[in-house]
Amino acid sequence: MEAILEENSVDPELLQRLGKIVILWASVESWIAFLLGTLMNADLGASGYLTNNVSSALQIKCIRALLSVHAHKEPATKGVIDLLDRADELRSERNELVHGLWHTMGCAPKTALVNTTNLDRAEIIRDRLITVSDLDQLVDDIETWVKDYATLGARIGFPRNRGVPASLFVDQP
Repeated sequence: MEAILEENSVDPELLQRLGKIVILWASVESWIAFLLGTLMNADLGASGYLTNNVSSALQIKCIRALLSVHAHKEPATKGVIDLLDRADELRSERNELVHGLWHTMGCAPKTALVNTTNLDRAEIIRDRLITVSDLDQLVDDIETWVKDYATLGARIGFPRNRGVPASLFVDQP
C-alpha cells in the first residue's frame, strides 16, 4: 500500500500551481459577486454576505439576466457578456482540476492524470494529462481575466458601491 501511495504522489511544482489557481479563482469569484452587487445597486459589503454561499455559475446566470433587461440600451453590455463567457470557460477548467481525482501512476515526471466525471459532456468520464505548462497557462488566463475585468470596469463603471458614481478601479476625488 505504501508503494502505491509513494508512486502516486503529485509533483510539488504541479501542487504549487494548483494552489495558485485556487487562490486566484477566489478573487475572480469576488469580482463576479461585486459585479452582481453593482447591478443590483447594493452595498458591496452587505451583498457579499448573500453571495458568499452562492455559486459563481448561478451569480453569472443572474448577471446575464439583469443585463438582458437593459442590453438594448447599453452598448457596453457585450464586453461584460464576453467577460462572463470567459469566466465560465475558466471556471469549468478550474473545477476539473480542483474537483478531479489526481493520480501519477504511469505518468512522466512533472505530469499527472486528472480523472473527472461530467454528465454534461460527450465523454462523461475522462482522464486528462496535466503538465506544469498547462497549469501555468491557466494561471496566466485567470490573471488576464482579472486585468481585463479591471480595465472594462474602470471604463464603464463597475464594480461600484451604492451611491458612488465611479468604479472601484478609478481614483475617487
